Amino acid sequence: MDCLACVALSALPAVEVRGSVPCLALAGCGAHYAALSYLLSSSTGALVYLLLEKLFPLVEEFLKGRWELGAKLLEKVVERTKKKASKKVEEMGTLGLAAFVALPVPGTGVWTGALAGYLLGLKRRDVVLALFAGNAVTTAIMSLSYLLQSP
Repeated sequence: MDCLACVALSALPAVEVRGSVPCLALAGCGAHYAALSYLLSSSTGALVYLLLEKLFPLVEEFLKGRWELGAKLLEKVVERTKKKASKKVEEMGTLGLAAFVALPVPGTGVWTGALAGYLLGLKRRDVVLALFAGNAVTTAIMSLSYLLQSP
């Protein structure tokens, strides 16, 4: 796969740098592509947060009035996200959200972190800082794990 295609994967939810870095490693791409992946993924998370600020209330209101199943699904996503992130964020604030984003496991990352930051009422600046910091840790973990495995 082309190196830029691997970088583009980092903007996708559930893939992010956790999928992009292994793709880059398998494609034999240089470390600068991992840095591009990090920037794209982190920026995507920040954009998701900004969109949530503007659109989430509108979507929530629309679904409540017109599509009961959609409203219930959204409510489940909100509950799950709050449950996963709230303890860390309540204990450590912005650092807790960064730690949540940094965990290289399914269900964490910049997309979920952006949603969690929005739902938990954190300031925009703090959420964006946490997304970039947490994603830097994830990128480092993923990159190091592939560097250590190479012959």
